[in-house]
Amino acid sequence: MAVKGVGRTETCIEHHDRPAVARCACCHRPVCSSCVVSTADGKFCSHTCAKKTSDYRTRAKSIKAPGGAGIAKLVKTVVWIVILIVILGVVNKYMMKGKMPVIGGYLNRLPVIGGPVR
Repeated sequence: MAVKGVGRTETCIEHHDRPAVARCACCHRPVCSSCVVSTADGKFCSHTCAKKTSDYRTRAKSIKAPGGAGIAKLVKTVVWIVILIVILGVVNKYMMKGKMPVIGGYLNRLPVIGGPVR
């Protein structure tokens, strides 16, 4: 199966008398069946292009995707802050009866945690 160009069948970049059977996955140049270098990453015109693609894919896998990790960290932080406020409210309401802890005045302003709305 020859690689088709615009209105013509393309030939190998090295062997101009042979039809191209594939395009390099890295540089997209046409290559014949004797020049093609096949790897798990695709078909290439040389071992250099195959190595470049392999190195690129290895680096791409090692980089973490941005966006999702930052949002997850933010949500986790907010959840921990809410848990801390609830714990402080419980301590203020049930364990510090009659005493006025430093944070108690602020927590009493929250209707759910500290007490009635003033």
